[in-house]
Amino acid sequence: MNHRDDKDRYAFARATALALAALIVAAPIAATLAGAVPALGDGLLTSQTGLRYFTTTLILCALVGIGATALGAGAAMIVCLADFPGRRIFAVLLALPFAIPAYVAAYAYGDFLGPFGPVAGFVGAANLPEIRSLPGAAFILTLMTYPYVYLALAASLSARSAAYMEAARALGAGPMRAAFKILLAAGRPALAGGLALALMETAADYGVADYFGVPTLSVGIFRTWQGLGDLAGATQLAAMLFFVALVLALLEEAGRRGATAESARAPRAAGRLKLAPHHAAGAIGFISLPVVFGFIVPAGVLIAKLDVDLSVGAARGLSAAIVNTAAVAGAGAGIAALLALALAYAARRSRGGLGAVLLRIATMGYAIPGAVIAIGVLALTATIAHTTGAAVAGGVGVLLYAYVARFLTAGYNAAAGGLEQISLQMDAAAHSLGAGPGRIVSKIHWPLSRGAVAAGAAIVAIDIAKELPATLLLRPFNFETLATHVYRLASDERLADAAPAALLLIGLSLAPVIALNAAAMGGTAARRQAAAG
Repeated sequence: MNHRDDKDRYAFARATALALAALIVAAPIAATLAGAVPALGDGLLTSQTGLRYFTTTLILCALVGIGATALGAGAAMIVCLADFPGRRIFAVLLALPFAIPAYVAAYAYGDFLGPFGPVAGFVGAANLPEIRSLPGAAFILTLMTYPYVYLALAASLSARSAAYMEAARALGAGPMRAAFKILLAAGRPALAGGLALALMETAADYGVADYFGVPTLSVGIFRTWQGLGDLAGATQLAAMLFFVALVLALLEEAGRRGATAESARAPRAAGRLKLAPHHAAGAIGFISLPVVFGFIVPAGVLIAKLDVDLSVGAARGLSAAIVNTAAVAGAGAGIAALLALALAYAARRSRGGLGAVLLRIATMGYAIPGAVIAIGVLALTATIAHTTGAAVAGGVGVLLYAYVARFLTAGYNAAAGGLEQISLQMDAAAHSLGAGPGRIVSKIHWPLSRGAVAAGAAIVAIDIAKELPATLLLRPFNFETLATHVYRLASDERLADAAPAALLLIGLSLAPVIALNAAAMGGTAARRQAAAG
C-alpha cells in the first residue's frame, strides 16, 4: 500500500513538473503571439519598416547559409575523408570559433579593419573593405556559425564514410564523385540539421547586426521598444522573428530524424584518402582559413588590446560584471538544473500522449531567440499587471525567468542523457528488493547521473553568461554582466577596456567547445578500437 501511494505521489510530481516546465516556456511565447494578433492587418507587421526588418533578416540568413555550408561541409569532408599532416589537430581547431560570441568577433573585426587598425597601416584607410555592412555581418556570422555544419556533418561522415566509400570505389566511382554524390547525399539530414542551427543563431543575433548597422528583426525589436517605448510594435516584430525561428527549428528537427534513420555504418576503421603533397597543401590551406579568421584573428586582436593595468573605474566595472554574471549564471543554472532533472524524470516515464506534447513545448525554448523570450516576458508581465491591477516584481527575478525559459533545454538534454544510462530494469530490481522511489533516486539514480546534471548546469551557466539580447532588454538599471559590459564598452569604441571581459567569455566557452568536438569526432576512434580488438 505504501509503495502504491509512493508511486501515485511520484506520478503526480512528474505530471506537475511537465506542466510547470511547459508553462514556463509557453507563457512568454503565448503573450508575444497574443500581442501581435490584434495587429495582423496593421502596425509594424505589414509596414514598410517591418518588411525591411524581415527582408534583411532573410537576406542575412541566406548569405550565412551559403557561407556556413561551404565552409562547414568542405571542412568536414576534408577532415573525415582525407589523410594529411595535422589532420587531427585541425579536427579540433575547426570547432574553436564556437568559443567566441559573434558580437565579440564583430567588435574585434571592427577594430582590425577600422581606419586606425593594423590592416589600414598596410593597405591604407581608403582601401579598407567596409566591414560594418550587411556583407560584413554575413562574414562574421558565417565564421561563427559554420561549426554547427562542420560538427554535424563530421559526426555523420565518421560514422559511415568507410562503408560508403568502399562500395562506391568498388563500382568504379572516383574519390571526388564518391564523396559528393554518395557521402554528401547520405549526410544531407545531418547537413540540414547543422545548417538550421546556424541559421537559428543568425536570425537570433543582435550584437553583430546592431554594431554593423544592419536592420534585422532583432535590431528592430530593440529600436521599437528601447528607442520608441512601443511594446506593442516590439511584440509584433518578436512574433515575426518567432515564426522564422519556428520554421528553422522544424527544419533542424527533421534533420535529426533523418540522421537517426541512416544506419549504414563502417564496421572497421575508415580508410582515408592519401593526398599528394600539392593536394594536401590545398586542403590545409582551405581548412586554415576559418580557423585563422574565425578564431586566431579576433582572439589575437583582443589579446593585443589587453591592458593589465586597468584604471580603478575600469577594474571596478569589470569586477561588478564578474560578480553579477556569476550570481545570475549560478542561480539560473541551479534553477534550470533542478527543473531539468524533474523534467527528465517525467520524460523517462512518459509514454506519448499529452506528456509528449508538454515535453516538446518545455524543450523548445533553446530554439527561440533571446529577444523574443525577453519581449514575451515583458508582454506577459504587462498583461498580468493589467489583468490583476497589481504591480509585477521585475529586476533580476524576471531576468532569471527568461534565462530558465531560454536555456532549460540544454540542462534537460544533459540530465535526460544521464538518466538514459540507467535502465528501467535496474529500477524494477531495486523495487523488488523493497526499495521505494525515494531510495532508488538517492541511492541509484543520483550517484549515476549527477555528473551529467552538473555538466548540463555548467552549459546553462555559460549560455547565460554569453546571452546578450535578453539581458539588455530585462536587466535592472545599472546592472552589468560580462556580455553587456563588453557590449557597452565596445559600442563606445573602447575595445581595450572591453578586452578582459571578452577574453573571459571566450575562456569560459573553450572547455565545452572542445568537449563537443570530442563527442562529435569520438565515434571514429571508438569504432577503430573496436575493429582493432
